[in-house]
Amino acid sequence: MRDLCAVPGGDAVSLPSLAEVEHADWPSLQRMCGALGLNPKGRSAVVRMRVLDHVRRRTRPEGWRAGPAHLAPLLTRLGFPDLAVRLWESTIQLDAPAPWVGLGEADLARGRFTEASKAFGRAAQMGDPAADLHRAEALAVKGDVEGAARLCDAYLASRPGDVRALATKVGFLARAGFADEATRVLRAAMEAHPEVPSLARAWGTALLRAGHPEDAAGAFQEAVQRDARDANAWINRGAALLLAGRTREAIGVLREFLALEPGRAEALNNLGVAYVHAGQARSGVTTLERAAKQVELPRIVLNLGKAHEEARQNADATRAYAQVLRMRPDDAEALAGRKRLAPGTSKESLAIEPSPETQTAPGPSPKARRTPAKKSRKRRGT
Repeated sequence: MRDLCAVPGGDAVSLPSLAEVEHADWPSLQRMCGALGLNPKGRSAVVRMRVLDHVRRRTRPEGWRAGPAHLAPLLTRLGFPDLAVRLWESTIQLDAPAPWVGLGEADLARGRFTEASKAFGRAAQMGDPAADLHRAEALAVKGDVEGAARLCDAYLASRPGDVRALATKVGFLARAGFADEATRVLRAAMEAHPEVPSLARAWGTALLRAGHPEDAAGAFQEAVQRDARDANAWINRGAALLLAGRTREAIGVLREFLALEPGRAEALNNLGVAYVHAGQARSGVTTLERAAKQVELPRIVLNLGKAHEEARQNADATRAYAQVLRMRPDDAEALAGRKRLAPGTSKESLAIEPSPETQTAPGPSPKARRTPAKKSRKRRGT
């Protein structure tokens, strides 16, 4: 359909297509110039270029439309794998492995493991090098994590050091409970690919999940050295130092990061918790209030309630616990905190480390203990 163009002093006329202008003879070009109000004088090449420029300036570009190959992956992620399978089947070609991979992913999402393996196998036969990794994922979803790891090893035998294969293998090992082996694979990948700074952060995260906060802190420090703008590495380093008991260092690292990005709620949360661990409950309350203003997450508000309780601000702590229960009615820690602060109940120790002032309860003074004895002696004398 031709676009319409308004000619000064006349009605709207339809624009010729670019192909029509390209193939038009000289009389046709003359008529086009007359209809569009252009100067028809000059050499034929100049006049043709004049008409082409006019058409290009006034032609509306066709809007982009998502095709089946674009919609099918979205449907799979949105939880409609059956519809995605239909779309992928309509795009299958004899020389393109990508639709087979998409079809396998959709079959995997709807629990058809045999069909998914067949689709991934067809993609591998058509030359897709990553099809074996998709087959490994199908085995892992089915429960055969060891078989998935073996497929990754077979893939790495022909492509040693492949980042995607190493990351996939790490995921399988962590899913199977081999956290230490996963950290070793990540370290090897990090040393083989120093140009990928995120691998150092992933190594630190694996160490932290494996229960090695000291080593994780060192890994996150290396990640920061490789990429000083890696915010997650900064924040995780502070968390690892805090879990390792190096509270002062954690406070220093988090304050240094917040000087660069003062609005990061997770960093403010970790700094507030570090303050409470260091016995600075009021500083922890102030910092956690800043974090809660940024993002009102149940965990941040719960930490704020604990900080209020540690600072002996019981009314504020009760309000914070009530706020958590409005967001998450079954939160066990918030329920326990509200019960702990109810009138007539004894106060229990918090999960966080108490400050020095609250480690022991104040007892009666020696003078107060001696006073009843003196009164008893007076009674015996009378």
